[in-house]
Amino acid sequence: MTAAPAISFSAVSKSFPQAYGLSAWLKHRGRVPRRRALDEVSLTVAHRKLYGLLGPNGAGKTTTLKLMATLSLPDRGSITIDGIDAGRQPEEVKRRIGLCTSEERSFYFRLTARENLEFFGALAGVRRRYRVKRIAEVVDIVDLTHAIDQRFSAYSSGMRVRLALARALLADPDILLLDEPTRGVDPVHADAIRGLMRDELVRRHGKTIVLTTNVLDEAWAVCDEVAIINAGRIVADGPPAELQRRIGGRVRYAISFDRLHPQLADQVRSLEGVFAVSVDAIAQTLNVELLAGSRTLTNVLQAVTSNGVTVFGIRPLGDALLELFRTTEDAR
Repeated sequence: MTAAPAISFSAVSKSFPQAYGLSAWLKHRGRVPRRRALDEVSLTVAHRKLYGLLGPNGAGKTTTLKLMATLSLPDRGSITIDGIDAGRQPEEVKRRIGLCTSEERSFYFRLTARENLEFFGALAGVRRRYRVKRIAEVVDIVDLTHAIDQRFSAYSSGMRVRLALARALLADPDILLLDEPTRGVDPVHADAIRGLMRDELVRRHGKTIVLTTNVLDEAWAVCDEVAIINAGRIVADGPPAELQRRIGGRVRYAISFDRLHPQLADQVRSLEGVFAVSVDAIAQTLNVELLAGSRTLTNVLQAVTSNGVTVFGIRPLGDALLELFRTTEDAR
């Protein structure tokens, strides 16, 4: 039998009320409008891989991570962690995961790092006889042995992220969920954290990591596979190199004409190297997505002008990969 994936989402949707409280409930007669955070999301994360959720702020990345961690329940769809139904057996799922958030506020500032890890290790159910050894192991993994007896209040932002990683590792989970761990960290320490995730945790210790980020370069540098999420939907996924070839090699133009022939859009769509065409009838404009570095644009212009249409202007619309980050009202 084929082993179950580390994480599997099947058509998962999640929404939240746009307002809370009795007044909102009374105003809307018990039917408070809801904001859709995830819309029919399906994904699969393989064991011992670093999987990236890449997207702009508000895209649904943290919501996805919270669903994986059983901190929230989906409205529809199913989630399994290592073959276990997250909705039916949340406690069993929690034993297999470690969560590290970017806004970690549960550490005690007056306690040392060691004392904090002792406390959270006890909460996680790590046995006392094993706890001392395990704390020494995890602080060595995250390279904090030299500072283990310093107060948490004296830690830099990079050190605090490392300590949060150490805490997530205390119970030795197979799956780590990391929510923008390099946010607010200087470039040198951010690079060190990326190396820790990729080289130490995944390659050496065989962990599975789901990383949320809004930094393209970070996802491209460390992830084995990336899902680009925007407005609650996965708009593209695959290995970074494949995504770069598939999407990054495209360019977009807005071409304006004196008039739009009824069959003009279909004619352009049929040309080799054209990926997408949309029509703005009011502005008399075609928005086209083309293969970069080719004669595709020249071929498009030759095809449309052969019908007696006059081109008024050509305006570049930007990189197709970056366009996936632009949240639109239509997407919501």
